[in-house]
Amino acid sequence: MGQLQCTQEEKQPSIINRLELDYKKQVNNKQDDRSNSFSYVHAIGMYLNVGNNSKLDEIWEEKLNSFKVYDEPPRTQSNYRNSLTKPRNIEQFFTECQLMTQDFEYYMFVFFIQEKQEFKNYGLIGIPQKYRWAYWKVITFQKDIMHKKMDNQINSALYHIQKDINRTLISELFKEGTVIEKLDYVLTNLARLYPQVGYCQGMNYIAALFLMVSGAKEQQTVCVFGELLDSSFYMFNLLFKEDLPLLFIIEEIIMKLMQKQLPKVYNHFMACNISPSIWVSKILLSGFVYLFDLLDCVLLWDYIFIKGTVLGYTDLILAMVTIFQDELLTKDEADLSIFFNFQDQKVKCAEKIIKQALKKPIQDKEIREIMKKTNKKLELVELFKLFGKDGFDKQYQKYSQVIKK
Repeated sequence: MGQLQCTQEEKQPSIINRLELDYKKQVNNKQDDRSNSFSYVHAIGMYLNVGNNSKLDEIWEEKLNSFKVYDEPPRTQSNYRNSLTKPRNIEQFFTECQLMTQDFEYYMFVFFIQEKQEFKNYGLIGIPQKYRWAYWKVITFQKDIMHKKMDNQINSALYHIQKDINRTLISELFKEGTVIEKLDYVLTNLARLYPQVGYCQGMNYIAALFLMVSGAKEQQTVCVFGELLDSSFYMFNLLFKEDLPLLFIIEEIIMKLMQKQLPKVYNHFMACNISPSIWVSKILLSGFVYLFDLLDCVLLWDYIFIKGTVLGYTDLILAMVTIFQDELLTKDEADLSIFFNFQDQKVKCAEKIIKQALKKPIQDKEIREIMKKTNKKLELVELFKLFGKDGFDKQYQKYSQVIKK
């Protein structure tokens, strides 16, 4: 199966002028007693109160409308993903790709495979909420995921899912029986599709966030999360599999970059014996959901979908430390877990973090250099010595026998 490649030529990043949302201008939902319930059908992502930016809406609508002039199939030289048949027209596209249901999703799909880097740049500028779930679906698209063979022998995973599922209270919505059933569906199907990963605590938070953005579309949520578990660009199978090997790689990358870029903070953390497992792991394994405001999590996930897991998380976490470095220099180990809980403090900081991340994004070669110099005996060191180079995908497959054929 084809994968979204990491082996792209290294170039200087384009300057991205990010557009901010106006949080005072909220989408006006019907205010009946259960207007925000999963039991009702709403438009994409209407469970989250989101800000607006008319300029952002305008540039996206203009761009997507520009693809309406094409009567012919998308032109691309690459063998895209699952060897998707090039649709002769929009009707054929919807017949073959039943997870896509809106005309604008078709035009967004054409945009992605014709102008992939421009598609990502538009996402970094900002994604209107009405297009967000479509954007996430397109950038992670797998045609045949729901036809993959499932493993029914996942008793231990089912036990842990049932144990965690009622504790996934990222919103009042997740006290509803209907919502719990949908989350159960997502996590159980992921465990059956990817039995070598099964279920790991933290996946429930990420799946719950995706469900909210999707508008409670559980099958689509399985497909989007599935690509994270089945791609050399996202590598969530290596993040959530037993022993969490990708977690330790990202922790090593972050600490080495902190030592180089933020030496005062790094030295303070070392003096206070503050391990990355105290703070980095909570962010990585919950996809920011455990510690950040939900809307902030959505914006941060836009960045991760575009940049991939390793570069995305690393950029965002380093940007966060950069922004709050003065405060961090006053914190000890006991203070740190409280400080990073922006959700409890009702602090919104995603836009600041993303803008800081865009100023100086981490490059593939920096990660390769860290892996070549590290003296830690980490499982994936040899793999990440090839990060961003030809040969990475092939080597990744050796570490990643995830799907039961």
